[in-house]
Amino acid sequence: MTKENGFDNGFLTDSKQWEKTIKENDLKRAEESRASLQALTDKAERKRAADQELFNKALLKTRKEEEEKRAVELEKAKARALNKVEEEYEKHGVKSSKTENLENAYRSMLGNLRGLDD
Repeated sequence: MTKENGFDNGFLTDSKQWEKTIKENDLKRAEESRASLQALTDKAERKRAADQELFNKALLKTRKEEEEKRAVELEKAKARALNKVEEEYEKHGVKSSKTENLENAYRSMLGNLRGLDD
């Protein structure tokens, strides 16, 4: 029988060497577990960051669309209110800028016609 590093024909006979081997194996498995867990944690963090970025983009897009919609609605409301006010004043003989522009266009068109002032 040969004893080498606590082994006797492939069997571990030295208890101190046996404990050392067990500790080494335990440490190796623990390190492998830590590395595996760290890899999973890193992967989950990358996915979370990508998902957060996507969510933020969607949120910004929605906000921008809502602001654009609000601006359009506001302009429509302003135009309706302005038309209503101008209609009220026109009932009382005050011409709106739209009516004045239309009358000026008619005057210009009629002034350019031949035969009316001959």
